[in-house]
Amino acid sequence: MTFPPELSGVDFDLLKNAHEHRTQGIRGIGLVLRRGQTFTLKLQFRYWGQDAALENLNLIAQIGPYPSPQSGTQIYFPVSKLRDNRSWSAEVEGENNGVLSVKIQTSATAIIGRYSLLLEGTYRGMPVSHNLGNFVLLFNPWCPEDDVFLNDEALRQEYVMNEHGTMYQGTKDFIKNIPWNYGQFEDGIGEVCLRILDMNPNCLKDPATDCSKRGDPIYICRVVSAMINSNDDCGVVESSWDDLFRGGVEPSSWNGSVAILRQWHASGCRPVKYGQCWVFAGVLCTVMRFLGIPTRPVTNYDSAHDTNCTLTVDEYYDETGKQLETQGDTIWNFHVWNECWMARKDLRSGYDGWQVVDATPQEISGGTYCCGPAPVKAVKEGDLDVNYDVPFVYAEVNGDVVHWVVNENGVKQGQVDTIAIGKNFTTKRVGNNDREDVTSHYKYAEGSPQERSIFAKAANSVKSKRPFSARESGMALDFEVLLKLAESPTIGQPIVLYCKIYNKSFAPKKLSVNMSAQTIQHNGTPLNQFWKNKFDVEVFPNQATDGYFQIHPFQYQQFVRSDNSIRATVLTTDLQSKQFRFAAQNIVIKEPTIDIKIYGVPQLNRPLNVQLSFQNSLNEVLTNCVMMAEGAGLLPDGPAQAYMGNINPLRSGSVRLICVPTKRGKLQLEVNFSCNKIQNIKGSATIMVSAF
Repeated sequence: MTFPPELSGVDFDLLKNAHEHRTQGIRGIGLVLRRGQTFTLKLQFRYWGQDAALENLNLIAQIGPYPSPQSGTQIYFPVSKLRDNRSWSAEVEGENNGVLSVKIQTSATAIIGRYSLLLEGTYRGMPVSHNLGNFVLLFNPWCPEDDVFLNDEALRQEYVMNEHGTMYQGTKDFIKNIPWNYGQFEDGIGEVCLRILDMNPNCLKDPATDCSKRGDPIYICRVVSAMINSNDDCGVVESSWDDLFRGGVEPSSWNGSVAILRQWHASGCRPVKYGQCWVFAGVLCTVMRFLGIPTRPVTNYDSAHDTNCTLTVDEYYDETGKQLETQGDTIWNFHVWNECWMARKDLRSGYDGWQVVDATPQEISGGTYCCGPAPVKAVKEGDLDVNYDVPFVYAEVNGDVVHWVVNENGVKQGQVDTIAIGKNFTTKRVGNNDREDVTSHYKYAEGSPQERSIFAKAANSVKSKRPFSARESGMALDFEVLLKLAESPTIGQPIVLYCKIYNKSFAPKKLSVNMSAQTIQHNGTPLNQFWKNKFDVEVFPNQATDGYFQIHPFQYQQFVRSDNSIRATVLTTDLQSKQFRFAAQNIVIKEPTIDIKIYGVPQLNRPLNVQLSFQNSLNEVLTNCVMMAEGAGLLPDGPAQAYMGNINPLRSGSVRLICVPTKRGKLQLEVNFSCNKIQNIKGSATIMVSAF
């Protein structure tokens, strides 16, 4: 009787393969590979006889619930000769004492996800088969034949391998950075990222077809963009723009993506409450970087939300200068989306490179709340016929604003502003925590003939009637208004505004001046008006009048939350002609800093003492003070909390935390402070960890 050889062991050579595929930092998911590269495995056989060997060896790699050769989810290839990475191939490297060493080449266009690997062959004419185990295949930005290839090692280290980064918030005049822990290689996060793909509606409806499309980064971008928000699926994060955040936490309380992804996974894929644009961008960046698609968050200041595809945004104010809430267009103080790097073989040439991918649920695209990938180059050139969602992104970065004033006689148009939208596009610089301005990637110089001609082309392509300008309506622009912030105040300090009115005409002007200040959510939703000032002034011909105006802390403090800002406006009306001019200034109240001190030399797997301190800048006691810290490569897993109790006026409080570095090299610690009066102040520190 003939017995086939017994497969007594499979060695996937985890250390060697992970090092060569740059996946050694990924934990808790087994062998992880990048497509388009070779890997090796060793098979230990026990033969019952010495006069025969396995022959006609073939490997079968399969993925998904219903693998088939027709859909590309089952790949059958012989163990004969290694070929290039346009297809799967394999060859025997050697055989010694029953150990068969096999090198396998994966395709640079292979579907990404979890594969099972089988071996078939014959032994003395009899068929034999063995299940060799599983591995995970990712996109490969190091492979020139992969659509996500990025030909710069520093960029790959930043946009694929870096586990921590910086989000940018605030206003165009006060750019505020907060640390963010992506943690894409933390324990279990890879498993969560793969589950996100499996929970998308396309997969739940038709898993075989969905799986067959996962080799295309364009398809992955649209799926993940839709799945990070929960608007129409079992997505990861639920959005909220209310002040109360019932049943969840404030979006600004998050320090990173890890806790969010773990909570979603552990809860059976129930949406995590709550997120806003930077949270969606941070979580999407984590998922994309794990999958191997180079990704970075980008912040656009004064970002438009054009709801009716006119490339214009309408804002309404009353006669005191207070902005009125509407159900239509808005201008966000800032909006954070992502850019993903890839080739666009689905388009005519010229659109490869960075693509806008936005998980914040704003408008429906293709039947679901997703956005992108929209080529940044198409946005800059106003090529609105290019897939995907280029018209919406173009309006975000280069629309025009029309200011309207509502009075007792109805609504009248004030002025058209062609340069207000899309300012100071910001992302983290490669290799350090400095800010990089990428505005020129999205638009030509504001107001230049080239920028205006592209706007005209874009407006014509969407059949948008551009609103008439003040000059076209016959309004003589014979006086100007300027409103500036003298200095960005720290909370507890007064706000000082500088206003200047210039009479450009040859006759004196009697003007009525209305000044206003109100809180505003970062998505442009106006809230409480807490300060207003009205006076008349006469300005002589070709002269200017100016002055400083102060808003005291007791007037604004109770209305300001951590994710809100203040909009100050001045509405100046000519008492004779009834013409008016409008100016606005968005204000971010600066927060006190968190002092972080590291005690001792950080060493791998050894306890590390960290002291966190906070200075109270207010003239009142802060109660229920809490510090929360987390970071990629630091234990304990998840946020570590420390209660500080109360902090007296103009005094500091401090606590100590113990963490255990689990990775060597540069780690990032993200810290969050909250109390009864001030919420979610951010701080960060870099920790250099030496070997044990």
